Amino acid sequence: MSVEHLPWDSLEGPIYHARELKPRKQWVTYGCWILSAALIIGGIVTPYRVAAVFGVLYILTLLMKKDTVITERGLEIFYQMRITTHYDFWSWKEIVSVIREDRKHPELVALHFGRGNRSKRLFFTKTDAKQIMVLARKKNSRAVVSDADPRQMAGYKKKK
Repeated sequence: MSVEHLPWDSLEGPIYHARELKPRKQWVTYGCWILSAALIIGGIVTPYRVAAVFGVLYILTLLMKKDTVITERGLEIFYQMRITTHYDFWSWKEIVSVIREDRKHPELVALHFGRGNRSKRLFFTKTDAKQIMVLARKKNSRAVVSDADPRQMAGYKKKK
């Protein structure tokens, strides 16, 4: 399913598309399709009919498409599903922080957008990230726009 008109198509300014850090591998996608088929068959064959419902919902999530962009208006996310669409919008006035984090990736950096008690981490190319930070400073002078403190990030350890 493809929508012919995305909410930001009519905008004249720059549009920065978020990238995926690690795209889903092909064997994972095949495994998801097999799992959803197993759930549907299990719901039909066994007395647990709810498994078929979960299988159908899982298929709908596999077919969903998510577009995330930064525009002159702010952060825009558009979900395209087979049965509905959803549009999530954060204006620049609502965004209180934009923090750039270098994750030692050769091409991408992470930008953390904060709004209230919510935060979104999105990945952009290094040149796009610089331009987004300039745009954020221009659109909301009260927002905190900075780089992440590497000393604080060094102290962060993942649980094993």
